[in-house]
Amino acid sequence: MRTGRGQVPILLLAPFVVLFAVFFIFPVLYALYLSLFVSHGGQNIFVGLQNYVQVFQDTAYWSGLLRVILYGVIQVTIMLIVALVLALLLDSDYVKGKAMFRLIYFLPYAVPGVIAAIMWGFLYAPQLDPLMSLFSAKHPLNLLAQGHVLAGIINMATWEWAGYNMTIYFASLTSIPVELYEAARLDGCSEVQTAIHVKVPMIRQTIILTVVLSIIGSLQLFNEPFVLASLTTISASYTPNMYIYNTAFSYGNFNYSAAMSVVLAVITFVASLFFLYMTSEPAPSNKKKVNRAEHPNMNGVPGEVR
Repeated sequence: MRTGRGQVPILLLAPFVVLFAVFFIFPVLYALYLSLFVSHGGQNIFVGLQNYVQVFQDTAYWSGLLRVILYGVIQVTIMLIVALVLALLLDSDYVKGKAMFRLIYFLPYAVPGVIAAIMWGFLYAPQLDPLMSLFSAKHPLNLLAQGHVLAGIINMATWEWAGYNMTIYFASLTSIPVELYEAARLDGCSEVQTAIHVKVPMIRQTIILTVVLSIIGSLQLFNEPFVLASLTTISASYTPNMYIYNTAFSYGNFNYSAAMSVVLAVITFVASLFFLYMTSEPAPSNKKKVNRAEHPNMNGVPGEVR
C-alpha cells in the first residue's frame, strides 16, 4: 500500500506520540484526577482542592523540599564544575590516552543508581571501610549519621553523574571550530586562557542544558536516600519523592500522594523555566529605520530625495 508524503511524518511520529501519551500524559491526568478525591470506606469522595491545601500546610513536605534544594545547590555546583574541568583537561594537549580516561570517568554512570547507593552505603560504614575507620579514629566522621548523611548523598551523586556530564561537555567541545583555537594562540592566549575565554563561552548552551537537567534530577531525589534509609535513621519524608512513595505504598493514601506529586511537578517546571529565563540572552533590539527624506545625501545624490 502506497502512502502519500504527508502521511510519512505521521507514521514516524506515531510510536513516540503513543508512548508519550501512555506513559506521561495519562499518568499526569490520572494524578490530577486522584488528587481531587479522598478515599473513605473504599469509595472516592470528591473534595476539590482540599488535598492541595493540606500539602501547603504540611511542614514535613516543605522541609524535605528545602533539603533537596540545599542538596541541589551544593551537589549540582560541585558536580558540574568537576565535569567541566575534566572535559577541558581531556580537550587539552596535556592528557594522553584520552579514550581510556573518558571510559574510566564514564563508568560510574553505567552502575545502576540503586546498586551504587548500596555500594556506597557499605563503604560509609566505619567498621567495613578502612579509610572511614581511619577518619573516625582521629575525627568522628560518620556519613551515615543523621547530620552527615546529606553530604554522603552528595558524594554518591557526584561520583555517579560527573562523568556523564563530562561526556556531554567533551562532545560539545569537539564541535568548536579549530580556527578559533588557532586565533587564540596567535593572540598569545595560554591553554587556560583559551579554555576560559573561548571554550567555556562556546559551550554555554550545553552547560545551561546540564544545569536544567540537574535541577530536575535534584528535585526528584529518591534512590540514594531510600536505600540509605535501611542503613541509617532517615525519616520517611526526607525528600519529597520519599514522602510521596511512603504515603502511597506504606500508608495507602494515593490521593494525598497524587496531590504532592502534582505540586512537586509544578515546582520542578517553574524552577527549570525560571533558570532558563534568567540565563537566556536578551533578544537583539531592532535598529531604528532611517527616514531617507530626512537624510537626502544617503542615496549618493546630493540634495535629491528618493
